[in-house]
Amino acid sequence: MSIIAIPFGWLMKLCYMLVKNYGFALILFTFITKLIMFPLQIKQQKMSAKTAKLNPKLQKLKQKYGNNKEKYNEELTKLYAEEGVSMTGGCLPLVINFVLLFAMIEIIYAPFTYVTSLSKDKVNDAKALVSNMMTVSYDIKDGDKDSNTYAELKDSNGDVYGYITSDEHKGDFKNSNKLDKDELKEIIEIFDTHPGLDEYFSDTTKVTQNLQDRPELLIFRIVEDGKGDFLDSEVVEVAEDFNYEMFGVFLGDYPSWKSVLVLIPVLSLVLQLLVTFVSQHYTKKNNINTNQPGMGGMTVMLYVLPLFSFWIAFNFPAGIGLYWIAQSLFSLIQVIVVNKVYTPEYIDKLNEKDAEKRKKKGKKSFMERALETQQLQSNGGAPEKNSDDEVLTEEEKKLSKAELKELQRKRLNEARKRMAEKYGDEYKED
Repeated sequence: MSIIAIPFGWLMKLCYMLVKNYGFALILFTFITKLIMFPLQIKQQKMSAKTAKLNPKLQKLKQKYGNNKEKYNEELTKLYAEEGVSMTGGCLPLVINFVLLFAMIEIIYAPFTYVTSLSKDKVNDAKALVSNMMTVSYDIKDGDKDSNTYAELKDSNGDVYGYITSDEHKGDFKNSNKLDKDELKEIIEIFDTHPGLDEYFSDTTKVTQNLQDRPELLIFRIVEDGKGDFLDSEVVEVAEDFNYEMFGVFLGDYPSWKSVLVLIPVLSLVLQLLVTFVSQHYTKKNNINTNQPGMGGMTVMLYVLPLFSFWIAFNFPAGIGLYWIAQSLFSLIQVIVVNKVYTPEYIDKLNEKDAEKRKKKGKKSFMERALETQQLQSNGGAPEKNSDDEVLTEEEKKLSKAELKELQRKRLNEARKRMAEKYGDEYKED
């Protein structure tokens, strides 16, 4: 996901530069992305209105070809092509939202990488150092039966490096011995000059289980607790200046039932439920048939998303929950605004204008072109395409536009006639 996160990281960085607070930057980021996606929401509304108007025709198709799936799907595709309806258009906003979500998870886990101006090498060095210190701290706590801290281990054995790497005790310090020798020596030197630091890293009440796998977030916690002297001075300075909190809440912390942060997944669930109920209200009000192709999956997602939002907000840092809350809130506002402004009557007018424009320009939808191509190719040969996407053979390229149009009309009618004969239908030439 890092490739996807990079461009969104630039936008997030710009948002942070404007507001100087990571929480408010998340909200601003969500607002901007929702504005960018607004045209897609309008397009989805138009598509929903088209499908609603097709209900009578769809019922006729079911009655006529209900027992013949192949013919039904063929006629359904033809109908959708003629009406300019996309069977997958309604899923696009959901797909984009999920791409955004996973990109934001990456960005929130790695604020140094995506939002600050620290060099990549310094970020990676700091992450590696913190991870190594946790490794050695836990080995010291669990590896020796008589000593649970670095201070005790040093008092008992003097040369800690020699003790850990000795053949006799290697098995007790397996993870530490996986480190490079220079890395291990560096950690021991830091513990020598920073008494008690190993106890800090092995204390799960301070360095929680969730943070142990997220060194970038842990760096903020270390600096906030005044334990960051061993880090590069530039890393410490950036961490101190970077506002990774909102209303006093560290956005790298994880919600739990015993913490006030439990309000984040609860609020996320409630808001997403509101989005579902309001969306379904307008769906019924606008007489949209949710049983049509492309609509069923979207309807299921409307009910799955609230539970998913609760799970996401509970199992990821508070920043992810905050992003999802903002996402749900703006989605709710967007649904209401779209349905209030873009009423079915207004959408019908827009669809009529779009249809007129297409006719004037002679443009055909992708489905229309695909259907015509399929029908024409069934008449023999695999013709080439010209720059205007019309299907032509070498001989046809020599014809005038009027002659070519007449030829294509005849071929289309012949293809329809063959299909009618195949399924025993009555055929009338256009």
